[in-house]
Amino acid sequence: MTSSTKPKQPSTPKKCDICQKHAAFTSCVGCEQMFCRKDFNEHRQQLSTQLDIIIREHDFLKQSIEHTCDTTTSKLFYEIEKWEMEWMKKVKMAADCAREEVCNIVAEPKIQLKRITNEIRPRMAEEDFVEYDLDRWMDEIKQLSVGIKATSSTIVIESGDECEWNRMIKVRKLEHQNHVSKSLQRSENRESEVKQLDFSKLKDKPQRQIKVDGKNYAIGASDTNLLYDNGDTLCLTDRAGYKTNTVRWSGSSVRDIYWSSFLDRFLILTQRILYSLNVETSEVTQIKQVSDKNKADFYKCTCSNQTLLVSTWEEGSVVKEWDMSGEWKMTTRWQPPLSCQQNEWIMDIRFSCDGSHLGVTVGVSGQYNQFHVRDRSMNIINNIKFPWLTYGYRLLSLPNGQWLTHDCDNKELYIIDRDGKLKQTLTYDRTVWRTLLLKQRCLVIRTDGDQVCFHDL
Repeated sequence: MTSSTKPKQPSTPKKCDICQKHAAFTSCVGCEQMFCRKDFNEHRQQLSTQLDIIIREHDFLKQSIEHTCDTTTSKLFYEIEKWEMEWMKKVKMAADCAREEVCNIVAEPKIQLKRITNEIRPRMAEEDFVEYDLDRWMDEIKQLSVGIKATSSTIVIESGDECEWNRMIKVRKLEHQNHVSKSLQRSENRESEVKQLDFSKLKDKPQRQIKVDGKNYAIGASDTNLLYDNGDTLCLTDRAGYKTNTVRWSGSSVRDIYWSSFLDRFLILTQRILYSLNVETSEVTQIKQVSDKNKADFYKCTCSNQTLLVSTWEEGSVVKEWDMSGEWKMTTRWQPPLSCQQNEWIMDIRFSCDGSHLGVTVGVSGQYNQFHVRDRSMNIINNIKFPWLTYGYRLLSLPNGQWLTHDCDNKELYIIDRDGKLKQTLTYDRTVWRTLLLKQRCLVIRTDGDQVCFHDL
């Protein structure tokens, strides 16, 4: 009897994991997904886009390191030279040694960044990178960025009066609580912490609310205090909403209030003058160096570390940058088309919580409003177009790089992610004029009326 062999059935080709239609012809060793040719090309394009973002962050960090190194070195050299003049030639050798130690410590971020640069450049040229490479590079850049922000506060000068010349002055680096080696874990904890913010709680009754003067809307917040314009007084409250102090105010109308952790002061911006308020002493000081010689009204201000930005209220608004350390020098003046277009008005401007980006809202009368995510050089990374509203859109930076924006005519709140894309729309039960964040947990809402509402999220 003749036996017959059953012909082998051809195997069904695997489908593309993305479209589930076309046959897969290759896989990605990074994400281990199967792709058809079209989706594979798009996948590589997405990776290249992510790399572009990393390179942009890398370039910004490089500028930040150069700036911080220069200002930190200048500040520490000044202290060293002041001490050196007091002791004259007897401590010249020790001072020279201290300078060398400062340079070595301050140069550490440059060395670390150079190592990252030397790894990224050839891998980018050869397209020899996958997802985990991008994640690792971004993590390293974030860690280094945290470290450079703490540079000036982690280097101290120690000197003594004893005549042991080799011990008279030393430079050492403090172990800052946000040290680079531990920053990634803290960053992840903060991200997790922010994710717990529950904006749906805005539908509930506020935990606390206080009455204020309904004609004045300027309000600012530090981690522990709220400062608001109450007509002829400036009022301070604590996180529980209890009034702790009042300061007589005889200046002109307050345009903006912003907390500077660098100065440990509230900054109070009027049409022509900038003031600072010491919470401990209630002392109000005029910052005479910050003035507008072109006679355009000041409108909004924001700061990060020693940098202060002030925008003007005019068509084709100008943004000026001041260095608050030392003698308050104006370092940059952005005008159209960098600050905004010639026919646009800047409605609000805020630094992101980590100081790496800017949020800016602009408007053209009767036409549109826009929200921009920008880098520190005013380059627009992304934008969202909103309908035209007379009072424009206000901004609040959130701890994870996100933004909260709203107009002053309606009840809608818009949550925007760090890439400048609209993530969520919320509706409050009252018209919102201002929003602030106390201690990354309590959202404070100044309503169109005489109420300031505290919502623990």
